[in-house]
Amino acid sequence: MLEGKCPKCGKQFYGLALANPRYQMCEACGSGLDIIDGGISIRGYSPFNADNISVRADSNTASRENDID
Repeated sequence: MLEGKCPKCGKQFYGLALANPRYQMCEACGSGLDIIDGGISIRGYSPFNADNISVRADSNTASRENDID
């Protein structure tokens, strides 16, 4: 059985639902849980501590107006 513990507030969670990213966040404080599966520890998903992704067009990329002839 999977076990999850919040690194901020210490609240604990148990169950197979922790395998789903939807349930890998502490419902009390929003932090990603530390999930333990058979001795292997992983950090659960939380939109509050997810990496920011910035997509920028390369300066050599043609604009949409230039693509239409």
